[in-house]
Amino acid sequence: MNKIVVFTGAGVSKDSGVPTFEDLGDLRQKLSRRYFNENPEDFYKILKKLDDTAKKAEPNPAHIAIAKYNIPVITMNIDSLHKRAGSTNVIEIHGNLEYVYCPKCRKKYDIEIAYKNIYSKCCSEVLNPNVVLYGDMIPKYTEALELVTNTEMLLVIGTSFYTSTATDLVGWAKRAGAKIEIINQNAKELVPKFLRDFFNK
Repeated sequence: MNKIVVFTGAGVSKDSGVPTFEDLGDLRQKLSRRYFNENPEDFYKILKKLDDTAKKAEPNPAHIAIAKYNIPVITMNIDSLHKRAGSTNVIEIHGNLEYVYCPKCRKKYDIEIAYKNIYSKCCSEVLNPNVVLYGDMIPKYTEALELVTNTEMLLVIGTSFYTSTATDLVGWAKRAGAKIEIINQNAKELVPKFLRDFFNK
């Protein structure tokens, strides 16, 4: 049983310059399995823009505070900022922008490859992003569920509960008896303060 687990959405990275899904507007609809299947080349152009933004971003004080206290993290973000901040126990339930893979033989390639050629060298298949798209199953859902149902507190940061995933996981945590704390604004200041108080009480 963990004392605390952190569950983050796009809001935790907003202060790092990464747009939230609300900021993306109509672009959200293009981050779907259907759009990817029908327009893979355009999809990768969109993904490259998101990737460029994520690569320019730096972890902010919220990411750093979470890493400092070595708190297990479940994140819906694909920007890898928790890992770059130093967190080692991170479940990226929507994947990340670190690699793509061949859907036929599962060989992995650096994501930059797909921005130049969307077909795998191994099997000439359209490379698949290591990102959970709208319409996909969530491979790490069970892993995340295990974590939220085995903690005394779930600290939810920067999520609008736009996805059912967020609502479901928080609901499971509540039913398992976890105390729920939510920080949705000014995370870069409030998260470090909350964690400092939590671990020093």
